[in-house]
Amino acid sequence: MVVAPIGADARNMHAVLEGSGVAGVIASSLPEAAQWVTAGAGALLLTEEAVALRGNRALADAIECQPPWSDIPVIVVTATTSIHRWAEVSAAAFGPRSNVTLVARPLRTSTLVAAVRNVLRARQRQFEMRDLLQERDALLASLETRVQERTAKLRELVTELESFSYSVSHDLRSPLRIMAGYAQVILEDFGDTLVPDVRHYVERIARSAGRMDHLTQDVLAYTRLGGDIVLSPLDLTKVVDDTIEQYPDLSAARQSIVVRRPLAGVVAHGPSLVQALSNLVGNALKFARPGVESRVAISTQRRDGRVRVVVKDNGVGIAAAHHAKIFRIFERVAGPDVPGTGIGLAIVRKAAERMGGRVGLSSRPGRGSSFWLELPASEAAAVPPAN
Repeated sequence: MVVAPIGADARNMHAVLEGSGVAGVIASSLPEAAQWVTAGAGALLLTEEAVALRGNRALADAIECQPPWSDIPVIVVTATTSIHRWAEVSAAAFGPRSNVTLVARPLRTSTLVAAVRNVLRARQRQFEMRDLLQERDALLASLETRVQERTAKLRELVTELESFSYSVSHDLRSPLRIMAGYAQVILEDFGDTLVPDVRHYVERIARSAGRMDHLTQDVLAYTRLGGDIVLSPLDLTKVVDDTIEQYPDLSAARQSIVVRRPLAGVVAHGPSLVQALSNLVGNALKFARPGVESRVAISTQRRDGRVRVVVKDNGVGIAAAHHAKIFRIFERVAGPDVPGTGIGLAIVRKAAERMGGRVGLSSRPGRGSSFWLELPASEAAAVPPAN
């Protein structure tokens, strides 16, 4: 790009560049040069006389409005005595984003060609960066589309799995309840007349049917945690009281449960929080040490905008080797004689994650366990941090 309206400078420099393999266009004015900047010119080659003409504002605006990857080079041919002045005023003439190279007269052909080739090499790297950015944007757009398509398919699959789980759980529980009911009738009505072996088998049928029924209920509870939920501020003290009242096993053991009031407020999903708390407190009561009365303490610790709900017991404790896997589905560390399906703590973990929280524990065999559920704090129902 050559703008040199004084004498034959424009034609002469254009001819020199063309002869060296550099394509150029002669612009008749700075506003025309500004249009070439917008169109993506490789570089501008100006004489200081050209810059002195009216129309600098249009060129400065075009340079300022370049895309982020672009930094068009501007070569100004000036007198040796004007080098220092141009170094000071180039930003004012072309704007703060200008990239100006000064070349002093008298101008040699080799100097001009070298200067132009240098700035064009740098400009070529800018165009390569532009192409990479465009390629990246195209890939990101394609990836976003693929993610949306896969997300839609996953949601459809989750919906189908939930429907299937509900159906299976219902279809399984009906015959199980019938089996357990008939076994109980036999034991109640004919238990005294049954030979010991037969009575033993019937009792095993009743127990197995009961365990299977509990398992299907837990699987159903686990799958129900897959839908969308709405989080809201909750009064944790009230949620804990309602949970203990709602579950018969917890209500019967109310004297063994200590709630360290007031509990900090949390942002959570009510039904999911109740499910998690009931499982944690139920486990704490279930895994008691032989001959030791169960004691369960529920408290909160507030830190950094989060609330950690702690359920501490004096039970059998858990070896460190099992801490990493205990929240996985169907993982059990208790013996076969201890009731349970291996899903309760998996439900707690899944519920916590869906509410934007996490779970964990600290425990030692024979020293009890402290399970914790960490959730976002509710400022509306906050209490001072625990000491």
